[in-house]
Amino acid sequence: MRASLLFSFGCCLWLSGCAYYGDMHNKSQSYDTANLSTPHVYKKPSQNQANNHWWQQFHDPQLNQLINTALTDSPTLLIAEARVRQAQYLAAEVDSALWPSLDFNGYVQRQRFSEFGLAPPPFNGKTFNIGTLALNFNYEFDFWGKNRQALKARINSEIATEAELAQSQLVLAAAVANTYFQLCNDNEQVKIARANWQAAKQILQIAGDRTQKGVNSEIPVKTIEANVKATEQILEEFRQAELLTRHQLAALLGKNPFTTRIEIGKLTFQQHQFHLPANLPASLLTQRPDIYATKMRAEAAANEINVAKARFFPNINLSALYSYQGVGLEHLFQSASQNNAITGAIDLPIFDAGRRRANLGVKYAEFDTAVNEYNSTILTALREVADQLSILQTVNARLKAQDSAFSATQHNYKLYSLRYNHGIADYVAVLQSKQLLLQQQAVQVALQTQHLQAMVGMLKALGGHDLIG
Repeated sequence: MRASLLFSFGCCLWLSGCAYYGDMHNKSQSYDTANLSTPHVYKKPSQNQANNHWWQQFHDPQLNQLINTALTDSPTLLIAEARVRQAQYLAAEVDSALWPSLDFNGYVQRQRFSEFGLAPPPFNGKTFNIGTLALNFNYEFDFWGKNRQALKARINSEIATEAELAQSQLVLAAAVANTYFQLCNDNEQVKIARANWQAAKQILQIAGDRTQKGVNSEIPVKTIEANVKATEQILEEFRQAELLTRHQLAALLGKNPFTTRIEIGKLTFQQHQFHLPANLPASLLTQRPDIYATKMRAEAAANEINVAKARFFPNINLSALYSYQGVGLEHLFQSASQNNAITGAIDLPIFDAGRRRANLGVKYAEFDTAVNEYNSTILTALREVADQLSILQTVNARLKAQDSAFSATQHNYKLYSLRYNHGIADYVAVLQSKQLLLQQQAVQVALQTQHLQAMVGMLKALGGHDLIG
C-alpha cells in the first residue's frame, strides 16, 4: 500500500511538469546605490556604424552611441518592454480557456467520528484514516466563440502594446537626438561667449590704458566695463544651460548625471533635404506606431463586443472525475474504492436584471472610445507633420538670411583686420567688428541647431520614416 502511495505521488509530480513555471522570472532589478557611483564615460567613436536607423542618417557616431545606450538602459523603455511581456502572458492565459484542464487533488485525514453523531455503525465512536486521490477533467465547449473572441482581443492588445513599445523607442530616440543637438549648441555657444568676453576684456584694457595716459575720459571705460560684466553673465548662462542639458541627456540614457561624462565635439552642420511622401496619410498609417497601436486597441474592443454578445447564450461544460476514496488507507487502491463520474452541464441565462445588456453597452462605449482615439491620433499626426514642415520652412529661410548676414559681417571683419595691419584702423574697431561677427555666429549656430532638431521632429512625426536626402 505504501508503495502504491509513493507511485501515485511520483506520477502526480511527473504530471505537474505540464504546469512548470521554473523558467519564468523577473527581468528587472532595483538600482544598487553602490553601482550608481560607477562612472560612465561616452567618448566620441572614431567611425560611424551601418545605416540601419533613421538617426544614423545624421552621420554622427556619438549620437548613434548615445541612442543605442538609451534604448538599452533607459528605465522608461524597460517599463514598456515589461508591458509587452505582460500582454503576451495575458494572451497565453486566455488561450488556455480553449483547451481542456486536468487537475490532481488528494488528501489524507485522520478523524474520530462521534459516537452519537451522524456517522452510522460501525464508524461511530472510532478513529479512521481517510484518503482521497482524484483526477478532475473539465472542458468548456466554445460554441458561440466567446473564448476565441477573448483570445483575439488579447492578441490584438498584445500587438498594440508592441506598437506602443515601438512608439516609446521612437520618442526616446528623438528626445536623445534633440537633447544631444542642444548640448552641441550649448557647447558652441559657450565657446562663442567666451571669445566675446575675451574681446570685451581686451577693449576694456585698451580703454583703461588710454584713460591712464589722458587720451580718453573715464566715461567710456565705465561703459565698456559694464559691457564686460554683461558678456560674462551671458557666458555663465550658457555654461549653466550646458550643464543642465548634460544632466538631462544622462537621465535619458538611464545613468547617474553626477558620474556620467559625455564628450562633445564641434557641431558639424550639414543642411538636409526632406521629401514628403506623395500619399502622406497612407504613409502615416504605415509608419507611425502610435496610430497602429490605437487601431489594434479598437480591434480588441470590437472583439470584446463579441465576447459580451456570446454571454447571452448558454455555457456548456463537460467534466469528469476519476478518484479513489476510502475510509482506511488499506482499502484506498481497491477497485471498490473507485468514485468516478462524468457530468455534462449547461448554464442558460434567463433573468439577470439587465447585467449582460449593461456589460454589452459598456463594451460598445469602449469601442466608440477606441475608434475616436484612433481618429484623434491620425489628426494629431497630420498636425504634427504640418507643424514640423512649417518649422523647417521658416528655419531654412531664416538660416539662408543668416548665412548672408554672417558672410557680410565676416567680410567686414577681414577688412578691419587688413586696415589695422596696414596701420589705417584702430584695434578697438577690429575687436568691435569681431564681437559683431561672434554675435552673428551665435545666431547661426542656434539656427543650425533648430534645423537639426526640426529634422528630428519631422522624422518622429512620420514614425521614423527616412526623408533625408
